[in-house]
Amino acid sequence: MEADDKIKAGYQAAVSLICAQGQVIWRAFATLLSANAILATLAGAILKIFPDMIYAPFMIAIGGLLICVAWFFVLRRQFSYYGYWFAWARHFEKDSFLGPEVKITSVGKTYGKGGTIEDDTDLPKLPRFKWTARVFTVESLMVLIIAVFVLIYALVLVASIKH
Repeated sequence: MEADDKIKAGYQAAVSLICAQGQVIWRAFATLLSANAILATLAGAILKIFPDMIYAPFMIAIGGLLICVAWFFVLRRQFSYYGYWFAWARHFEKDSFLGPEVKITSVGKTYGKGGTIEDDTDLPKLPRFKWTARVFTVESLMVLIIAVFVLIYALVLVASIKH
């Protein structure tokens, strides 16, 4: 295998791993979102329907908080790998063996941060990314959702202690 074939194979592998990591992130997020929604609902229902059962919602809230902590660290790890694979794809795009037209991830990074794309290729003219599209990244929104569940569990803890 020649050097240019190795570079092309490396680029293809990096792009494939970006796609795979994106799927891992969404599957893990959806699973933990569902689990936390069930736990938070269960804790709230027990507090409302069975107000004398203070230990059950307390234990569910502690378990939910532990899951949220693990969820946060797993999410950070998953997005770190995501960034790692993007860095490799960008590395291979710099190589002349791929040609000047292969710079999807490099240009995408600039575009996603609100930069303009130089029209030196056959790319269609894209409007600048609006500021409203850059307010939240998917990662920051996911962290915000985890924080909401932490708040819910903290409220359940306070409510179960006050009973």
